[in-house]
Amino acid sequence: MKFPMNVLEVFRTNLPTRITRVTKVIAWATLVSNIAIILTGGAVRLTASGLGCPEWPRCTPDSWVATQEMGLHGAIEFGNRLLTYVLVLICALMFFALLRLRRSHRSLFRMSLIILAGIPLQAVIGGITVWTNLNPWIVALHFLLSAALVMVSTMLLNRIRLELRAAREAGQESRHDSRQDSPAAPGAQLQGVAGVRMSHGASDAVTSAMAPVILVATWVSVFLGTVVTGTGPHAGDPGSPRHLFDPDLVTRMHVVPVYVLCFAAIALLVRQYRISTAPNQRRSAWSLMIVIIAQGVIGYVQHFTGLPVILVGLHMLGSALLVVTATAVFDSYRARYVTRGLGGDEAVAPALSTQSASGQSASTQAS
Repeated sequence: MKFPMNVLEVFRTNLPTRITRVTKVIAWATLVSNIAIILTGGAVRLTASGLGCPEWPRCTPDSWVATQEMGLHGAIEFGNRLLTYVLVLICALMFFALLRLRRSHRSLFRMSLIILAGIPLQAVIGGITVWTNLNPWIVALHFLLSAALVMVSTMLLNRIRLELRAAREAGQESRHDSRQDSPAAPGAQLQGVAGVRMSHGASDAVTSAMAPVILVATWVSVFLGTVVTGTGPHAGDPGSPRHLFDPDLVTRMHVVPVYVLCFAAIALLVRQYRISTAPNQRRSAWSLMIVIIAQGVIGYVQHFTGLPVILVGLHMLGSALLVVTATAVFDSYRARYVTRGLGGDEAVAPALSTQSASGQSASTQAS
């Protein structure tokens, strides 16, 4: 037992102890891969390959992999299952990148843990989907969990980017101070800064109210979108059950939260130019509006052209991007996250606002 314990100790001690650009790259990969698994899952359904592997966890009662006799549908479904392992690897890297920061950056570590734990849960729900012959309610649950993981991945990426941006700006201010022959915090860029709020820009009653409305309306529209999909023709297999709802009725129901979302997004855009909002607030609001417009165009065109496969796939991508941008808007206006600095047990520089107010460099403080 001594040898394995030594290996584990060496592994643990070589894990990262600070947030770096590599951490941000892994966070980006986590988000992109969670969006990608939505698209590959959509490809399985849109190509009628949902039961290409009719068993789970095996592909067939006698084989763990797709066989040649199963044809293209078996290859597509088995390929989607294989991509889950790639997703597990990326999310595990994210988890281990933050493991030694679990005390100083507890919320970031918890998000990475939620994402990692969500992947096997997704696999189990996928198995239940197969066992229930692609029941549309289970298929919807499968999609909604993926969308939830996209939201958490977005929140994690936003916070990691904030930590690095705050550290970079602290380094720039330190260099400016040094050129003026004033004492500066030499390790500000390496250690980061503590106390910078994610929602550091201006906000008022209107913008504060619209941010949660946008997030809630997004989720309601995404949920009703799965009901519309479960009523439509793309079941994933010709023999799979469908909802018996009236297609026009559920489509009109789906549009209601979309209109609420549009109104809230427009109100936010108009209002943010009357107050001193931060650049990230303006970017997130405009990104949301672009996605809403694109989703609206695709949604109407696919509805009146008989739901072609390509447009349905693009609409699924738009749903994922809608979750990303709505989460970014909520983060930029309502998130309570405050930077802790880049390191774990190392000291961090004080917040930029504190430095500006005092006009002096402050000693680093524990994160």
